[in-house]
Amino acid sequence: MKKNPKWKILLNLVLLLAILGVMFYFIQNSMGAIFVELKETKLIVLIGVLSLGLLHQFFEGCGIKETVRGFSNSFTTFDGMMTSFYTAFYRVITFGAGTILAEIGFYKKKGIKISQGIGASTLHTVIYKLAIVTYAVLNLFFYFTSMLEQRPQMIVLILIGIALTSLLIVTLVVLSLSLQVQVAVLLICNRFVHNKKLRGYVDRMNLQINALHHAMQSVLSDKTSMLKIYLFNLLKVGSWYVIPFVCLQEEAGGFNFFLAFALTSFTLVLSGVIPSPAGIGSFDFVYLFMFQPVTGTVDAVSSLLLYRFASYVLPFLLGFIVFLRERRKAITDNIEEISQP
Repeated sequence: MKKNPKWKILLNLVLLLAILGVMFYFIQNSMGAIFVELKETKLIVLIGVLSLGLLHQFFEGCGIKETVRGFSNSFTTFDGMMTSFYTAFYRVITFGAGTILAEIGFYKKKGIKISQGIGASTLHTVIYKLAIVTYAVLNLFFYFTSMLEQRPQMIVLILIGIALTSLLIVTLVVLSLSLQVQVAVLLICNRFVHNKKLRGYVDRMNLQINALHHAMQSVLSDKTSMLKIYLFNLLKVGSWYVIPFVCLQEEAGGFNFFLAFALTSFTLVLSGVIPSPAGIGSFDFVYLFMFQPVTGTVDAVSSLLLYRFASYVLPFLLGFIVFLRERRKAITDNIEEISQP
């Protein structure tokens, strides 16, 4: 049954008020310390952190555009950045649960089919994780001797993080591309699922998986495009890895650039395999564990808060603007629908 436009307006307003309430909670409880740190930060450092945060989003937009290029010729780098903002907003609001749905939903608004959106989102995750593993392996290679002397216990943890992230990458690729795995899942369902309602869900899921398979094959068939996506992900991840150096170079007395880069790389690969809502608590714990012995607690916490601003608060606030624009358009369309005779 089609909803009455007045009810649609009411639902949109209720959703907006609910989101504003959640935002107020986050800003008051989770982001307050970050804003306090911003007030106490030197302008030149703040500009550097802000610039790197925006640079990350630019490369993210380039990578997303290249990922969906085979599905939509009209999708721009700006659309890719808007996708990133929108996804970051819902990642915070839904405690990480609605991240993928938000990304696929934004693709759908741009005329990309759901199955294609799932394929693009899966590939987006795979290449992002691959970039993280690449940096972690390279940094471990260059700093292996130093870590073996100073913090040998960390080598095992980093290797576990690399191994688990690599396993996730392989699993996603196999599930997306292997027809044998899809057939095996279908055979198991045929044998054990007999309820008609559940069978309907299984059949629809199978069609969706087949569509995902074709979407992933379409993206992966272009080797030049894949290389571009990979390079854009290296650049976007690298933009974040530079932030601690910008924050610590003065306070920590000429902090080494490559050491800061390496420690951030290890932090991301480890925090990514520790369960936590939206990855926030795990990242904070690992970051402080990595940086405190080198910089001291005060400087480590300060740089963490600034890093969180660039990687967490900034895209969230920009995503809120995208969300408001979307709600405004939805309410405007409902009002126009009411005004029509």
